[in-house]
Amino acid sequence: MFMKILIAEDEKNIAKGIETIIQTKTEQKNQFYFAENGMEALELAYSSHPDLIITDIRMFKMTGLDFIEQLRKSGVNTKIIVISGYSNFDYARRACRMGVMDYLLKPIDKQRLLELVEQVWQELPQTYAAALTTLPKDIVHDFFNLDLDNADYPDSLKRIINFIRRDYTQDLCLQALSEELLLHPNYISTLVNKHLHVSFNYILDYVRLEKVCEFLLFTDMTITYMAHLVGYNNERRLYHAFKKKLGYSPGTFRKLYSDFSQNSYG
Repeated sequence: MFMKILIAEDEKNIAKGIETIIQTKTEQKNQFYFAENGMEALELAYSSHPDLIITDIRMFKMTGLDFIEQLRKSGVNTKIIVISGYSNFDYARRACRMGVMDYLLKPIDKQRLLELVEQVWQELPQTYAAALTTLPKDIVHDFFNLDLDNADYPDSLKRIINFIRRDYTQDLCLQALSEELLLHPNYISTLVNKHLHVSFNYILDYVRLEKVCEFLLFTDMTITYMAHLVGYNNERRLYHAFKKKLGYSPGTFRKLYSDFSQNSYG
């Protein structure tokens, strides 16, 4: 999963400095967007649907506060961090009234910035999951009616599921799973089938396609790129799995549901 971060800052060295702080001090994968003024930031916010916006107060064409106000008026509830070179109580009060996470003065407190970024990252799975539940019922295909979190599952099965969730981006196979967990392939297959009534490959597809759906609905990422990210390695393999399991091509799925999801998520 990627976190999309929009940095609205008219001083390029400060914008790149913020990117460097986040990139070098965090473990998650990030996708950055940059805007040099409020109008450009507004257009990017609407088109890229960032998970986090970091904006300066004073920018050309539209101030950071006016930018935030426009976002809120249009129903966009993205997490926002305000940065400013001015310790202005009125600015801070107005920003807080619009629900920003924090108001950071320059030079930026790196530790506080990283704490806020980490907070947004930790909330992303719940945020996306909540947005997915608001989609039309026909998007929740039978394929996704699979419980991988049952506390009553045997420990061996929990280990299998956790391994798949951890390494689904790799070219994963039953033999690799067997060697990693020191379990016989036949035992793994029997255990999975007994409790979930599906195969190992079905669970692998489930985890991968769940991520693909998130990418399709909440990012502008290309299908070729996401195929490599989730472990299919090429667009054809992703297309085949998606069409077989969900009944749509990835492109059709995105066209049918992305507008709805963006309105719900925003």
